[in-house]
Amino acid sequence: MNTPFTKRDAGETLAADRTVDARGVAMLAKLGLAAACALGLAACVTPQERHAMDQGQCYEFGFEPGTDAFAQCTMDLHQQRALTQANRDLYWQSQFAAQTRRREAQQDLYKQISLQRSGDPRFPVCGAASDGGMDRRTMTWFGPNCRAR
Repeated sequence: MNTPFTKRDAGETLAADRTVDARGVAMLAKLGLAAACALGLAACVTPQERHAMDQGQCYEFGFEPGTDAFAQCTMDLHQQRALTQANRDLYWQSQFAAQTRRREAQQDLYKQISLQRSGDPRFPVCGAASDGGMDRRTMTWFGPNCRAR
């Protein structure tokens, strides 16, 4: 890239070189995203494939297809998967409930602070753009850095 018009000293980079480097990084990021999507899609399994995998697992455990023990093994694997999913659902429900409780506690604090600041000219009056919300009991806005009235 050293021509008479783009002469540079040793160690000096040109804008064109930085553009090429940025394109390489962008291409690498796109490839990484495509790989992540492919892995995500590979994790998707149809019910028929899952049933076949369960049967293969029970066969590897030493159960013979067509026996009661084999059927019990496949049912146990299905129940274990259902229990795992139920536990995962309960976990996310509890996380959502905890987040809701934290948000409500923060809003209660903002309401109290805003009401305590009522009439204090050092703080602006809360409005719809405030981070808090509206107290439906008093029909006033509240927020972290403002006053109710």
